[in-house]
Amino acid sequence: MNPEKMEILSEDDSRRKAALELGLDENTTQKEINQVYKKYESLSDKERQRIDDENKTIAEALGLNKKKVNQAKVEKIKIPEIISEKKTESEREQYLHIKARKEKPKIYPDRFPVPDEKVKWEVSYPEYDPPYFVADSVLENDVTKKINGWADPENIKQAKERRNISSYEGNIIFDYNGFPHNPMGRTGIEGRGLLGKWGANFAGDPIITRINPGTGDIEMLAIQRKDNSQWAIPGGMVEKGENIFETLRRELKEETGVDVPTDDANQVYQGYVDDPRNTDSAWMETWVGHKHLSPDIAEKVNPRAGDDARKARWFALNKKSLANLYASHGEFLKKALQQFYDSNLESLSPRVRRQIENIINQKE
Repeated sequence: MNPEKMEILSEDDSRRKAALELGLDENTTQKEINQVYKKYESLSDKERQRIDDENKTIAEALGLNKKKVNQAKVEKIKIPEIISEKKTESEREQYLHIKARKEKPKIYPDRFPVPDEKVKWEVSYPEYDPPYFVADSVLENDVTKKINGWADPENIKQAKERRNISSYEGNIIFDYNGFPHNPMGRTGIEGRGLLGKWGANFAGDPIITRINPGTGDIEMLAIQRKDNSQWAIPGGMVEKGENIFETLRRELKEETGVDVPTDDANQVYQGYVDDPRNTDSAWMETWVGHKHLSPDIAEKVNPRAGDDARKARWFALNKKSLANLYASHGEFLKKALQQFYDSNLESLSPRVRRQIENIINQKE
């Protein structure tokens, strides 16, 4: 998929064509197609090359033949459950969006309790009565009322008339009032909260790494957020007219003072983000790219905080530091390090190799 277009296939002909190209049944839903894409994109370069060498369709390589896809529909089993029947704890937590149910910005009202078994929209929860909240800053930046505003109108009908509400996660389900449903389920809050867009709010997150010349460890360029003091990957919202690589470079420069090309960044992730700002009808989605700096470029980098950052610096990477990163950023780092490890195993120093293996639980 071409991230520059920032689009999700939605037309029936495009959906059918994409399904056939993957080796799936032509009646495969868009959400299932997107899940297969995401699984393929998570593979290492070596695994992808093996698929190409064996001249297999992606569905065949992932063990998703037409029979399995059709069986999944009959039994109402989701594609992700077929791809990975034994999910890791982190994958399970991301699916249940823990932070989007358990955490919130200070100005949000308390979330209505959503136990794990009541997360999915298809599960009956008649007692569910979440508060409705939208921040004043969002209402004040309504694009129909303010020049250079960045938020949708509060009226969902008007918002739909102005733009197509889409998602990396596939086709969006709307409730009887016309509001989009969070693809991961209930969050305990209705409205948009601090998010400007109904539905997915698209962001770009650049992961920039280097080898510390003094310690020999791999490090990440990180910022400390002003709103909650948590360390995070630099990044921000995709602005109108930007492609994703322009977003990555702009946000990196605005938040860290570092200006390096990002159009060669390797895709790490594309999809839903377990973010404390998420609500039932507005949520964060992102495209994450990883770029590793060569020693000669890295030595010229001098991070300085800007925009929404309190601090910016090279950040030590270990299990503890990744666990304390903002939102889903720790999981993004693990994916980036896994890709980096697979692609550069022979050239990595023993120290960096051990460091990454300890973080991603790589077995020798």
